[in-house]
Amino acid sequence: MNQKSLKITTGAMVTAIFGVLLLLNRQTGNLFEEFFLFLYPIPLVAFSAMYGAKSSLPVLVAMSLISFLFGSFTTIFYAVSQASIGLLFGCCLYHKVDMTKTLFAVMILSAIVSVLNTVVLGFLFGFDLNQEVAEMQNMMNSIFEQAGAAVPKEVLSANYLKQMLVISMTLMGALQGFIVYEISLLILRRLRFPVQKPKSVYLYAPPKWTGCLALLSFFGYTAKLAQPFENELLQNTVLTVGILGYIYLLCFGFIAILLILKIRFPKIGILGGILGLLGIFVFPMLVIIAGFLYIVRYHQRFIEIYPLS
Repeated sequence: MNQKSLKITTGAMVTAIFGVLLLLNRQTGNLFEEFFLFLYPIPLVAFSAMYGAKSSLPVLVAMSLISFLFGSFTTIFYAVSQASIGLLFGCCLYHKVDMTKTLFAVMILSAIVSVLNTVVLGFLFGFDLNQEVAEMQNMMNSIFEQAGAAVPKEVLSANYLKQMLVISMTLMGALQGFIVYEISLLILRRLRFPVQKPKSVYLYAPPKWTGCLALLSFFGYTAKLAQPFENELLQNTVLTVGILGYIYLLCFGFIAILLILKIRFPKIGILGGILGLLGIFVFPMLVIIAGFLYIVRYHQRFIEIYPLS
């Protein structure tokens, strides 16, 4: 069998595996759909890791067409979006992209898909975010009244709850991307695929401009929280981007704190992670400053002091 025939046969096989997953999900009444979300990317991860993006795009199209046969509108969106994540992941493996960058790419795309999920499905099925927020307000007001607790009005405002929804969707999407990354690598290694050994996250050097952009977006968030735009769409966009910048700086601030603790106390172990998490919840502004300085100035200096293989 020549290379072209092998490629076509492999593409048909992974498409069939994808179709079987969709069929199993349908036959179980979508009961385990949340579990299948972690499996949908894997067939295309394996194929695109072997053959690259050019050969994988027709396979993605075939998978998308199959999803129309075996899935509902919700399942179609989930399946196609997860297969697209698999394509990105596999292409990174094919081109031997740094594994830490690959992890971040998968997590970011998963977070975007998680947010788009609400937008697309809301458009298809008439999901009203404002109505959902209003129900949350009523429920939380009822809970706090029964508990006799006094809560600031800002915490229960519609804008604040919308931001919390966006944050939760983003974090859940990023977490889902991390799980997909780990499961896919585990299965590929079991199948003896030539997968790069992952590097320590400390070795990843984020572009300096991202730290500046994240800080500016956070400043825009704090400014427009006090003086909102009249345009609601623009206001929500600025607040959402600001929250993402806030999370970005928190993540690298957490890494910076871990490195500082490891340098000062080499045997600190898991206690360092606990202290880093406490810092996020108790002194978030200090963690943000640490994240910004880590990105724009101190990353290389930390690595020189605390070398990692």
